[in-house]
Amino acid sequence: MEHVIQYTIAVGILVVQYFISKRGPVFVGAVLPIIYIGLFIYGYVTNFFIERSSGNVLAAAIGGTVLLLSAWIKGRQSLAKERQREFNKIKAMDL
Repeated sequence: MEHVIQYTIAVGILVVQYFISKRGPVFVGAVLPIIYIGLFIYGYVTNFFIERSSGNVLAAAIGGTVLLLSAWIKGRQSLAKERQREFNKIKAMDL
């Protein structure tokens, strides 16, 4: 049951990252990956991951960062597509 809750939280964070990336300036979507990396660095410095191997912690840090960055990229691509569609509609109305 513990893993189900953890995966649900992770998916929720990825969904939030996607929607944050679709809104506003480009750099707003960089907030969660920076916080994620910062928390892993803080945990490593304070020996929070003492019972885990360094390889597992590094894999989780890299994997999570890649997932957050991919959600950021997908959100920005979706926003660009929506803007292009709107531009095409406006351009078609002007003709």
